[in-house]
Amino acid sequence: MKKLVLLALAMMTPFISFAQYYDSPYSRTESAISGFAIFVSIVSLAVSIVILVRWWKMTNDIKAIRNELTPKDHTLTYLVAIGEKEKAEKEALKMLVDPLYNYYFDDDSDLSSKVYNMNLVIKSLLPDIQRLGLNMPDYVTSPEKFTAYMDSLIKKGGK
Repeated sequence: MKKLVLLALAMMTPFISFAQYYDSPYSRTESAISGFAIFVSIVSLAVSIVILVRWWKMTNDIKAIRNELTPKDHTLTYLVAIGEKEKAEKEALKMLVDPLYNYYFDDDSDLSSKVYNMNLVIKSLLPDIQRLGLNMPDYVTSPEKFTAYMDSLIKKGGK
């Protein structure tokens, strides 16, 4: 809803310039619009649309980051509470490996951004997992170890 309101406000900007021209006591006639007024209206409309599109993309990126970094439910805590530690460890490993796996196979980013993103995932999830007393394999404790582990799996599978 907020995005639609912002869109309406952004679209109002060029129309206001038309209205101000008609209300101006210095206009020659009521129906004539100068070339400069048209130019200003078009430029303000274009700038408004560009700003709106950038803002829209930015809010979507922030939502994706927030969804990735915040746990969606308390499944691990529940599993530990009912004594299903093995299931909790398996679920925690899945929670860690899924995003790391996606970053590992991301062809659009370079190695430094992959390592940075993997590090963000590990730093955001691993402390909570360890706080619950769950043991994780060594290869999910750092991006370098995960990359080396995946490289070894791919080389073994390729032979």
